[in-house]
Amino acid sequence: MDKQPKTSSKPPFLAFAKDGADIGKLKEFAKTHEWGESCVLHGDITTAAEYLKTNISPVLLLVEITSAEAAPSLLDALADVCDPDTKVIIIGTVNEYSFYCWLTEIGIFSYLLRPFAIETLEATYQKSIVSAPVATAVEVKKPAKVIAVIGARGGVGASTIALNLSGIFAEYSEQKIALVDIDPQEGTLSLMLDIEPARGLRDALEKPDRIDALFIDRVMSKPHKNLWVMSAEEPLQERINISDQTAENLIAALKDKYDVIVLDVPRQLTQFSRDCLKKTDAILLVAELNLQCLRDVLRLSDLIHENLKNPLPLVVANRVGIAPKNEISAGDFEKGISLKIAEKIPYNTDIYMQISSDIPAIANIKNTDVQPLIELARQLLPEMPLLEKDSRKDFFAFLKKKKE
Repeated sequence: MDKQPKTSSKPPFLAFAKDGADIGKLKEFAKTHEWGESCVLHGDITTAAEYLKTNISPVLLLVEITSAEAAPSLLDALADVCDPDTKVIIIGTVNEYSFYCWLTEIGIFSYLLRPFAIETLEATYQKSIVSAPVATAVEVKKPAKVIAVIGARGGVGASTIALNLSGIFAEYSEQKIALVDIDPQEGTLSLMLDIEPARGLRDALEKPDRIDALFIDRVMSKPHKNLWVMSAEEPLQERINISDQTAENLIAALKDKYDVIVLDVPRQLTQFSRDCLKKTDAILLVAELNLQCLRDVLRLSDLIHENLKNPLPLVVANRVGIAPKNEISAGDFEKGISLKIAEKIPYNTDIYMQISSDIPAIANIKNTDVQPLIELARQLLPEMPLLEKDSRKDFFAFLKKKKE
């Protein structure tokens, strides 16, 4: 059915419910705000979808869903007729946390379990007002997040984890991601991505007062959408005298330009790398499941928590399955380090051992061996939308597509 022209302004509130008690509460709520009882109608989400085929979408829409199984198709039907900027509240009797999480993740504004209280509805309405975009003269940038990745020992694949996590952030978060190799002589990121190493980085490391926005633009490469990389290959025979002020100046400049900064930290700690670790919001400690790594996870965890005063690191078991006969079980490894393993990354040479301008995790995003990296990315950036693991559509993205 073709929509009728919509010429009047949006109504502030529209609700569809079947239960008499719910309708009574909704009418009382509408009366409190002087909207009139006509904005509360008998029906559910299907009734709402039919109504909106010929009527204007409201600012705030409340509809009833009685089944979690039917929710995806019902929301798709609503998406066909509802404006993208309408905030949608669902009411229902599905008392499952996973259902609530799914609704909020796909863009539903709120879920109220029946029977709901008027006070709860009022609080939700007030939240919708607060969350409405407000025009401001100056846009305030959200504080950047700094994540460090370091190996318990050399060769455990910390750089591979840093690269692929950064790629997932860049591909799916729609934020500006900076991936920085803080080893100016033996870093591997430029080699892994088959890009030219940065020029002029050494000068800035030795003279941090030269680090500014122009310098950052000059030394960063952009191998992928939303991803910028800093990686150098200074001569091994020369000594680099990194200033005590470099870490602070470098990270401050990066935080001004990017939303997430991922630091690839070498295992051989210098004063510079320790200073960088102090500036982080989260540290990933990458290890293989063997005795040597168990010992070094313990030592590095103590250094990170006790000496550097950071939160305990997230331990990532990498290259799982590379030497099954010599591996410690994940349970025994966790007992030995007194920490839970955040994720276990399988050993897959076809994905993680390729040198290419493509980021392996992005090129193989549907491979089950990439799933642990996706889960790790979600832990570090909870605001990141669902990836292809969930076949159900992002509600508001679907709405926008329908309106184009």
